[in-house]
Amino acid sequence: MPVRDAAAGGSGHGPAHLSGRRRARHRGRWLLVAGVVVLAALGMAWWLLSDARTARAELFEAAALVSELQADVLAGDDASVDSAVAALQAHAEAALDATDGPHWAIAARVPWVGPNVEAVRTVAVVMDDLAHDAVPTLLEATDVVDPSALAPVDGRIALDPLVEAAPRVVAADEAVQAAVARMDAVDAEALWPFVADAFEEARQEVDEVSVTTATASRAVRLLPPMLGRDGPRTYLVLVQNNAELRATGGIPGSILLLRADNGGVEILDHRSGGSLGDLPAPVTELTDAEMALFGEDLAADMRDVTFTPDFPRGASIARQIWAQEVGGEVDGVVSVDPGTLALVLGATGPVPMPPGAVADVTGGQLTADNAVEVLLSTVYLTLLDPREQDEFFAQTAAGVFGALVGGAGEPSATIEALAQAARQGRLLVWSAREGEQALLADTVLSGALRGEAGDSPVIGVFLNDGSQAKMSYYLDVSTEVGGQTCAPDGSRLVELDVTLTNTVDPALVGTLPTYVTGSGTVVPIGEVRTNVLVYAPTGGQIEDVTIMNDVPGVSSQVQNGLPVVGKTVQLKPGQSVSVVATISVDRVHRGPVVLRTSPGRVVQDVPLVGVQCS
Repeated sequence: MPVRDAAAGGSGHGPAHLSGRRRARHRGRWLLVAGVVVLAALGMAWWLLSDARTARAELFEAAALVSELQADVLAGDDASVDSAVAALQAHAEAALDATDGPHWAIAARVPWVGPNVEAVRTVAVVMDDLAHDAVPTLLEATDVVDPSALAPVDGRIALDPLVEAAPRVVAADEAVQAAVARMDAVDAEALWPFVADAFEEARQEVDEVSVTTATASRAVRLLPPMLGRDGPRTYLVLVQNNAELRATGGIPGSILLLRADNGGVEILDHRSGGSLGDLPAPVTELTDAEMALFGEDLAADMRDVTFTPDFPRGASIARQIWAQEVGGEVDGVVSVDPGTLALVLGATGPVPMPPGAVADVTGGQLTADNAVEVLLSTVYLTLLDPREQDEFFAQTAAGVFGALVGGAGEPSATIEALAQAARQGRLLVWSAREGEQALLADTVLSGALRGEAGDSPVIGVFLNDGSQAKMSYYLDVSTEVGGQTCAPDGSRLVELDVTLTNTVDPALVGTLPTYVTGSGTVVPIGEVRTNVLVYAPTGGQIEDVTIMNDVPGVSSQVQNGLPVVGKTVQLKPGQSVSVVATISVDRVHRGPVVLRTSPGRVVQDVPLVGVQCS
């Protein structure tokens, strides 16, 4: 039988048909592979999502425990501390386990997804490191440096426990600061909103812990040498009087000389500020800006060294004035005010006043409730001789100091009182030792003039009395950071409103002593003159300053690299005036605006204000 030609037709089982079948099989395989890949991707996504939910829940629990743990430590509740640490470690470890595995490694390489995965993993690693390393180390140090162990015994603080705890505290702080740096390296703007919110909450918790550990680290390194463990130290204490305002609080009416030796502190000498004033020439050269803003009295009168809001500068000048007029170079300068003394008295309890007229009209006890009024007003209404006033100030300051170093009250309450005074800008410390000052520089104790705090812009509003009287007691000050507007380049404009009011009763003016009102040669009796200084933040400018219906305009200087504008306000009894400033903030400082002001008779809480300008 002849063979049929395949080309002529036939059954269709030739080469073309076979090729088609192979293509179909290839398509089937690729579809199968694609299906498997899709199923695997879905499975991995579900797996990742499930783990992410677990991690998120565990991290929220861990973050909550961090705050709880700090409260338990401060309360001295050892049982709760142990329980909180165990729970913190368990939640942190569970979060870390939930963010580990090949699916996380793969997801980290996927665009859009990767930054979110890395952010969650970063938080998990940070929390686990803190829970298992930094926190136990800090708790070991806390056992050594318990607040009760820092209470003075027979006028002396035991410094050896601080020295013993220092290596552990410093190591724990270094671990916490490394955790902060790791979280700061995450690009929060690349995160999905729900991830960003959780990440920001965790970062805030870690930031709060870092502030605590940084403070503890500085304390264990500073307190032993500054309290004379390695040899005696001497310090000036400027007792500022807010009844005559200065940029850092008030006129230094009393000056104490302290000696610290191996944890014991004693008063060696005291002088009135006036006894160290009216020098024939400045003790140091002043910058052009300082001369324009404050005049040569900044460096020629102990009562005016606080004209500058830069406390390290003012403290250094005070040290030079003391060396020239009294003799001897002190190791540092401390500043307090009646608000500081009131806070300390709230912890130690009342102290007796010096016998005399003031004690007779006030009940004889200086208390947390009456200290500010007694020291800023009653003493001037009762003692008309400035020398008697100076002696009263010196004796009451010595009395509060004696209660402090004598260990009166609960140590934890005393420490918190001092910390609160520092946060309010009432307690300031400067060291002439370069290494110690470097540790103080970034703290609230330093009182340094700065225009930024992290990514937050710092705006300064400082007041200097121009009445040469004690009328600042009657001056009410209200400061508000108002509306903010964003510019196209990401910078912003901030409106600042400073309202000053002379609250003295016109009917009372004629009854006030001349020492309070002034003689009338500088300003009319009853009026208050105040120099208002407004400082722009780093990278910013003061665009405009207006006093109510005054002509707009600015006449600025630059101090410490910061633009500053000064305006003088003079108020009749009952009069109120607002100083309004428009300040630009650059795009780099995107955090909430921080406002630093002169601490006055009362504390004003100014909320942080911030907008994100993109």
